[in-house]
Amino acid sequence: MIQVVPQLKPSRCGVSDHAISLALELRRAYGLNSSIVILNESDKPEIPIPYVNCTPETLEEACHSFVNHSAPSLLVHYSGYGYSQDGAPLAFAQALARLKTSGEFRFGVYFHELYASGMPWTKAFWFSRRQKHVVRMIAQHCDLIVTNLGFHKAWLERNTLNAPPAALRQLPVFSNIGETDEIPSISGREPALVVFGLPGTRRRSYERLRQMSDLLRALGIERIIDIGPEFDVPSAICGVPIGRKGILEKEEIFDILSSSRFGFVSHPSICLAKSGSLAAFAALGVIPVVASTFPAEMDGLTDGVHLISPHSVTAVRQKDLDRISTAIWSWYSLHNLRVHARTYAELLEPAQAAI
Repeated sequence: MIQVVPQLKPSRCGVSDHAISLALELRRAYGLNSSIVILNESDKPEIPIPYVNCTPETLEEACHSFVNHSAPSLLVHYSGYGYSQDGAPLAFAQALARLKTSGEFRFGVYFHELYASGMPWTKAFWFSRRQKHVVRMIAQHCDLIVTNLGFHKAWLERNTLNAPPAALRQLPVFSNIGETDEIPSISGREPALVVFGLPGTRRRSYERLRQMSDLLRALGIERIIDIGPEFDVPSAICGVPIGRKGILEKEEIFDILSSSRFGFVSHPSICLAKSGSLAAFAALGVIPVVASTFPAEMDGLTDGVHLISPHSVTAVRQKDLDRISTAIWSWYSLHNLRVHARTYAELLEPAQAAI
């Protein structure tokens, strides 16, 4: 299987880590070897997976460099702004169309993003139409389409030319930090709240947490653990001390999450299923804390059942924490790394999936 990515920066890019984790799992579970095509010529990572750098103009040549006697499949990881500054990589879409027309490849795509939106005075508003056009171009050539959000799936069902696509799946993102088959009890974990990610994400998290003193107190949170690149992290929020850990290896993050009760997610409710932070928490039974409630189920998530918000915290008792931890882990298990790998193995490499 050939995976196409806009860049390959392990530990610094969620899409990169997604592709690498998937490649390793496909090899482990199905004996499927992966190669990676990077749509820029500057990334030179040290990874245990063969890769080649290219441009849209040389994409076909790059993919053919990995073709042997077996029928190849191609999986594109799509995030528009990764491939072009306007988020509408037309040259890339045209290159994919030429590759598909050759008839040599089975073709799949994971839409990490579809298109941006915004007010008329923002660039997102003016770029949105061309971004949608490129998404349609790519989707119409696919044997398999996968995306993370129910909102994305519904849009693709309405707007792709081969609607409904022959194979359209919704799979929220899996954790790049690791997974477990058995979660430890919440009572044995530290009453700490983990905040991790890039500086912009964590800055937004602390802005929201400043307004959530009642929730922090109600959950008995004794400290906040900050993980990620250095920036002006406050020393405390609402009287709760913040311990800075800096940049850690994923094994170290895994250990911290496994021993912590809560994790903060700054994404709005409609985007929770594409949050790498939420996936990392859910995979280890860490209870997600969000800044605002949502009125109904969102991508299988329900406030007070799978996560806690300022609205639901008043109804949560200490004995409910293990129930919520189990519920979010069970939700995640329906789309974990093994499920992602099985989906691609069965639909892009049907002969190999029987191994």
